Amino acid sequence: MIPTVDLSARHASTELFAALERFGFVELVGHGLDPVAATNLRTAADAFFDLPESVKARYVHPEPLANRGFRSRGSEALAYSLGKETPPDLFESFNAGTDHPAQWTDLIQPTPWPTEVPTFQPAAQALLAEFGRVGHHLDRLIGDELGISDLADRSHHGPDMLASIDYRPNPDGNEEIREGQLRMGAHSDYTTYTLLMADPVPGLQIVSPDGGWIDVIPSPGSLLMNVGDLLAIWTNDTWPSTLHRVVPMSHGAAARRRSVAWFHYPDPDVEVAPLTRFSSAGSHYAPVRVDDHVRGKLGAPKTRTAPTSASTSGGRAD
Repeated sequence: MIPTVDLSARHASTELFAALERFGFVELVGHGLDPVAATNLRTAADAFFDLPESVKARYVHPEPLANRGFRSRGSEALAYSLGKETPPDLFESFNAGTDHPAQWTDLIQPTPWPTEVPTFQPAAQALLAEFGRVGHHLDRLIGDELGISDLADRSHHGPDMLASIDYRPNPDGNEEIREGQLRMGAHSDYTTYTLLMADPVPGLQIVSPDGGWIDVIPSPGSLLMNVGDLLAIWTNDTWPSTLHRVVPMSHGAAARRRSVAWFHYPDPDVEVAPLTRFSSAGSHYAPVRVDDHVRGKLGAPKTRTAPTSASTSGGRAD
């Protein structure tokens, strides 16, 4: 069973770290994220995804590494980030970031906000601020636990991204899939960690500690938190990166599923390497800058090429 941690409880940090070490994954309640901000973005995202495909296509960002704007069904195959060749994934998303970064780069670009849904930009910016507040608290807890005293202070200017994701069948209610095709292919996130709000319906699966895929159906109002590559590197896999996927209707998923994911990183110039306390028997990873790791992962699902950054999957996605 997926562990649940109440962040407002007295012993929350102890329970959180135990869950991350065992599963790399936890359900959070008592997190304090504003439910109105969450509802406002869901409503705006629903309106955007209901637009005609020709209109949504206007908001595809020309720079793939920016991870901003509209991504259509079939435009990515996330398993490529693990070096796995699969058919394209069956989801669409709108990806957003801050309008006021420390510096614009090819990874951190302006979001092409959809003018047809004028509530989208303010709703996304409000929820980005909410996730940033919750994330700052988590960064302080994690930094204190791992002995990275400046983690929270050096996690304000990374390529954070807020993704509104929609999975739905064809207009006739069917979902045709090719062999090996998923709604979202198996992958780990390239982040410190990811926070996810998702509909309480079947579809999401994670790899459990015993190596099998298990279903995750979140409680209403909860946040799901998964360890990303960077925490896995810092802890030398003591906190495993969460391998996860979203299965199609034919595998038991609900016909419609929506989620909002916040992908959180340290600043681009932060160097990540296994900490001494976790690597007495040897390091699994070489040191890597956040910017370099993200670049080596982000392009592979879009270009259907092999990633150039280290994998944290350890063969668990076979």
